[in-house]
Amino acid sequence: WEVSMYLPEGVTAPSDSALQDFFAAASAAHPHLDLTANWEVRCIGLDDDMTRQIFDLIRCGDKTGTFSLPWLIERTDRRQPEPGLGLVFIDRHGRPTLLGRLLEVRAAVFGQVTAADTAIDGSPVRDPAVWIPLHTDYWNRQLAPFGLSVADDMPFWIEPFELLYDADA
Repeated sequence: WEVSMYLPEGVTAPSDSALQDFFAAASAAHPHLDLTANWEVRCIGLDDDMTRQIFDLIRCGDKTGTFSLPWLIERTDRRQPEPGLGLVFIDRHGRPTLLGRLLEVRAAVFGQVTAADTAIDGSPVRDPAVWIPLHTDYWNRQLAPFGLSVADDMPFWIEPFELLYDADA
């Protein structure tokens, strides 16, 4: 398997051995899983508490997708998302925790966000009135090192996923 990652400032990258152990545990728990896919390591959330809350929303099936910015992908080592891309969600300390796989990738424009676009996110932030300011803050932090900021014409990808494995289950 091949793993790529670009992590926000303040997030520790997982060690190779931590990733190997995580994949081995996922394979042991679900021998039918095809782990030969391309994988991307992602950390979601602005702090430890938010990341834990997001993981819990994924575990219970409330959050069934995520989002990416083409602007970041064009400027980093992250690969462009596509259906079948595997996701390794880590906490901010580099611990691989959840394994998912993208089911679909849809293009959208930030200034035209609708409730249908945000429906895959966790229920606490699905309302565009909550989602927009939260993601503006989150993405502005990630875009700042590149001299960019969120704009109404900014493209983003909507990425429904399936949860494949939970290291804490």
